[in-house]
Amino acid sequence: MLVVEIGCRAVWKIVSEYVDGELDPEFRERMEAHLNVCRHCTAIVDGIRNIVRLGADGSVIKLPPGFSQRLIRRLGMERPE
Repeated sequence: MLVVEIGCRAVWKIVSEYVDGELDPEFRERMEAHLNVCRHCTAIVDGIRNIVRLGADGSVIKLPPGFSQRLIRRLGMERPE
């Protein structure tokens, strides 16, 4: 079966559904094909999984002052295609 390639922007739009196991089989296959070759998107997926895992255990993590603002600035930076 031919897997149609998807780009980083498409991956970013469906990353939550992928991590939650809610993608249909076709998109899951396309996502996994992309993740096999894109370290940047793989890091994003791994980060989302870690956040979900940390949040699921009910612990509260105190973030350092200014963390949220730095994260927002960082996420607003230019991303690869």
